[in-house]
Formats: sequence, structure tokens, C-alpha cells
Amino acid sequence: MALLWAMQLTASLGRLHSFHAGIPPPMNLYCTIVPRKKLGVCNTFQKNYASWSETSHRKRALAAGFVHTQSHCRRKIGIHPECSSYTTLRCSSDSTDNNTKLQHPINNVAIIGGGLAGLSVAYHLLELRQTRYIDNQGASVAYNPLHITIYDKSKVGEGGASAVAGGLQHPFSPKGKLIHFGIEALEQSNRLVQSAMKHQPSCLIKPHLYRIALSEANVKQLQDAAINYPQIATWMSKEEMHDLLGAETMGGLKLGGGCQVIDVPLYLEGLWEACEAQANEFNGSISWEQREINGDCFNAQVFQNDHDVVILAAGAGIVHDKMLPDRDDGIILPIQLVRGQAIVMDLPRENNAALTNEALLCGKYVSPLQSIQRKNDNEQTEAEARQFVVGATHEFHSTKLDESQVIEELKNRSYPFVPHLWDRGVVKSIIAGVRMQSNRGKFGRMPIIGRPETSHENDKINKWIFAGLSSRGLIYHGLFSRWLADAVLRNDEKILHQHFEEFDWWKQKR
Repeated sequence: MALLWAMQLTASLGRLHSFHAGIPPPMNLYCTIVPRKKLGVCNTFQKNYASWSETSHRKRALAAGFVHTQSHCRRKIGIHPECSSYTTLRCSSDSTDNNTKLQHPINNVAIIGGGLAGLSVAYHLLELRQTRYIDNQGASVAYNPLHITIYDKSKVGEGGASAVAGGLQHPFSPKGKLIHFGIEALEQSNRLVQSAMKHQPSCLIKPHLYRIALSEANVKQLQDAAINYPQIATWMSKEEMHDLLGAETMGGLKLGGGCQVIDVPLYLEGLWEACEAQANEFNGSISWEQREINGDCFNAQVFQNDHDVVILAAGAGIVHDKMLPDRDDGIILPIQLVRGQAIVMDLPRENNAALTNEALLCGKYVSPLQSIQRKNDNEQTEAEARQFVVGATHEFHSTKLDESQVIEELKNRSYPFVPHLWDRGVVKSIIAGVRMQSNRGKFGRMPIIGRPETSHENDKINKWIFAGLSSRGLIYHGLFSRWLADAVLRNDEKILHQHFEEFDWWKQKR
């Protein structure tokens, strides 16, 4: 077996000479995992990787996917039995066939929707583009700069379901089960958060959150999660939770290790600024065009002439604005549109000492927002009130709940855990958004990515879709947008099979 792993590495040695010189490997190098004690090249790579500058070689290695997660590589490739530790030189999930030829490189991209889906795929398109491709003659050719236009009805961070998201990022179901690709998704989302924080550092509200057990069965489920994933989940007894919340519970989980609370509108602003910085660094461009988009626009000559690719990332707007053909034309997305309403509450300064400033998952969610600031008599800034958001309803009917109904539902579900907020706080506003929720399948609710099929003969637009994030937008947007960006830049949907073999679950006939 050790010989087999050595042979796998030897097959790529023609490309590995640059490791010793401290030069990043080419984009199309296959993944090779070898025992460090068997082949010293792994340690050489690690030393050189650590010495590469963050803004040049090291950034290219990260963008190309040379550093990948342990769980992903164990699942996709397996670890040699003699490997107590290993190094990933190039992960297969980010690679493509060595013979892939890009006859018409993608240079101009339109993204419809600038929420979590749209901005994350824009970021990864810009990041992954900073490499080279193989032309028809097999020569390595530098890409032209990438130009992206994002079309959205609203300004950055102000519209759609993303702008009213609760902001609790974690990879668990309510029963404490790790969602599909949960760890990888958490890592990729955190990469984006770190990039956004360089421009909007206050978008990170809390580096942890809490999930409260709601039944005896749920106690066991969450305790098992703490045993299975101690790096991100810690069980807290009912006494510990009482000290934290001042409320009676059956215990719960503290989620950390990358689980965090995000101010989503600020995060979107930071991610947009990170996209601008990347575009400027590599002589590309990214622009935001505030306008209405509907199905008729896709027949407009401007989309066919000015853009090589159109990516639909507008969530529920894809349905509302008829961006895809109707049922009679053969497109049936396995989704439901779900309205969510949440309450923003102010807790005045004189009343907020008794309430913890923590984020809770308790059937619904309670999450702190940025404090309201004011100037005191000495012209010093101090917190006038703390703000919390409590959410969210799940409404499947066309007629939305009125304000009193929203307050009643959310209060009934959250009052036992934050009574002080409801007794002393003031309802400031109700925010709402409509999510595109994908149907539940064998892997749970998964995002929709790929090329939508169409029966329109005159539809010549190179169209892709990234939607169906629903309530898992924060955890899934980073990973799936990276996969989609990889496929879009290579203009090859089959690339997605290397990342997620059943990515096209949503195309299956029902």
C-alpha cells in the first residue's frame, strides 16, 4: 500500500519540482496524500507554504484549494493506514481532468441577486480566477481580467431574505446531527467572514452561541453531539445554563470553534468590499447595478452580448420575477417559498443588566445586535440600549401574519428562555423576507446549484443557478459558491460531480 501511495506521488513529480523552490504548484495538480515519514516532500511543501506571502503565492495556493480539510479528504480519498498525519498537495475536489480545454474563457459575468449566494460566488469567481488555463494546443495561458456585474433591486446588505437573516452560523440540525458537508461548510464560511472582517470588523457579533435542549430526547441528542464533535460543541448542564441565562432549562450546547453570530447586513457590506479589493488587485472589475430584473430581461440582447455567463442567485426572486421557464416549459424547481418574520427589540440601558448578551437557539432564535450608541453629557459614547432580534416565523400562505400574530407566536416560543427581554424590552420593528426553501432529500435540505435546463430553443444564455439556501444560508453559502465558481470558470457542469456527486438531485423528475 505504501508503494501505491508513492506511485501516486511519483506520477505528479514533474509538477512537484517547484515545491522545493518555494513556488506554488500549478492549478491542475492532482491530490496526493502521502505519509510524511515515507516521503519528505510533504514536509518540504509545508515549510514552503508557510513561507509564502499571504498576498501572493500563499493566496494562490489557498485559492486553488491546496490546503483542504481532513474530513473531506478522508471521505473522498481515504487516508493511508500508515499515515498518522498527512499533507494534501492538491485536493481532487478542486481539480479537473488534466486534459480540460477552455476554448472560450469566461471574462464577463452577470450575477442576479447580491445576497449571501450572489456575493459569495462573486468572491470565489475573483479568487479562483487568479491562475491559468490550458488552451486547445495544451499551452498554459493567463486569463484575461474578470469583470462581474451584480444586479439587485436594493443596495448592498439591504434587500432580500439575506438582509434579515438571524446570523447564527453553525453546522447542526435541531437534533444535534451534523448536516451534510457541515465541517467543510463551516470552514469555508469562516474564510469569507474573515475576509469581510478586514473591511467591516464589527460584522462579527459573538464567536459562539448556545442551543437549548427542548426535551429529554433532545438532551441525549445534544449530549451525543458534544461527544462526537468536541472541537465545536460543549455540553452545558441545566445549572450552568441557569447561571448563564437566569432561566430554567434542561441544559444545552455551547457552540464555538467557528460557530458564531454574524451581523449579516454588515457582513454583506464587508464581503462586497472584499470583492472590490480582489478585483482591483488583479485588474478586473466588479460593479453593482441597482435595477429590477425579470424574465423578459433574459431575452434582451444586452445579456447575450455583454455577459458570457448569467448566474441566478436571487432566491425567491427567481420565482417571483419569472427568471426561469414555467412548469409547462419543463422547469419544476423542488422548492417552497417560505416567509419569515422576526422582531427587533430594544432593551433600555437601565433594564438590560439582568439579560445575558448571548445568542440562543431554542426552537426559535434570540440573537443580540449591535448596541444603540448615544453621547452622554461629557460627549462620551455609551450604549443607550441593547438590541435583539427574535425570529422567525415560517409562513407558507400567501397572506402574511399581522404584527400581533407574529409577536404572539415568537413570544410563546422564546419567553421561557428570555423572560426579561419580553417583560422589559420594547418592540422596535418587524422585519421580513421570503426564502426559497429546497425540498428535503436524503442529505436534508441542500442548495440548488448547476445549469437549469430549458426547453426554449432561443435561450442561448449561458445560465447557472445558485439558490435554495433557505435557513442554512450562512453555513452553506461559502462552500457551495466555491464549487459553483469552479464549474462556471471552467464552463463545465460536470466539475460539480467532483465536489458533490449528487449535486443535481434537484433535476430529477418527480
